[in-house]
Amino acid sequence: MTKRKRRVQTPLLPEDELRAVQIVEYEITSEPIHDRRYKRLPRRVKDAIDRLNYEAQKRPRKAIPELLDLIEKYPNMPMLYNYLSIAYSGAGQRDKSEEIIRENYRRNPDYLFARLNYAELCRARGDYDKIAEIFENKFDLKLLYPKRKRFHISEVANFMGLIGIYFFEIGERDAAEKYFDILKQLAPKYPMTKLLRKKLYPGFIRRMLHRAAGQTESGVP
Repeated sequence: MTKRKRRVQTPLLPEDELRAVQIVEYEITSEPIHDRRYKRLPRRVKDAIDRLNYEAQKRPRKAIPELLDLIEKYPNMPMLYNYLSIAYSGAGQRDKSEEIIRENYRRNPDYLFARLNYAELCRARGDYDKIAEIFENKFDLKLLYPKRKRFHISEVANFMGLIGIYFFEIGERDAAEKYFDILKQLAPKYPMTKLLRKKLYPGFIRRMLHRAAGQTESGVP
């Protein structure tokens, strides 16, 4: 995906009873977006971090020791904590994964994925007030990061998916549907898009499963 400008419509702050809509614009890209801390690293360290992004997902047990070593050397790199939490989760070490998520948010509260991962922990335990606090009651990326002009598609999809689910679970279905309408255009195959769809339209998911089962039984591929 190349860089694209999108005009997205998102609900304003939750205290707005009318659920007014605000138009914002920013670029969405699939190209890596790195901050100044990353850019100042030696080339060999950058290469290692880029490789560990993949290995944390595909070979988590192998990635963990190297990530721990890099965090000891570069404790101010928030993406390393993010990769380590993914690796621990993939290795079945859920408690350690959650511990790293909390540590990353404590150290790097402005880092988007630190916010997203911690907010997901809060959602799992039903602490919706904390989610609003994590995002400063700003449910649009441009409001949350006014100085940024570009966002990676993974940032947009995960943010909008989580916020959509948040609105659904506090009873604001109309707002949740607005996020889903945008997501199904921007990132229809992303896990958070599918999860939000499942929340909003559970009957649709069941019909698709029944249809797939029927095709299998009739020998239709």
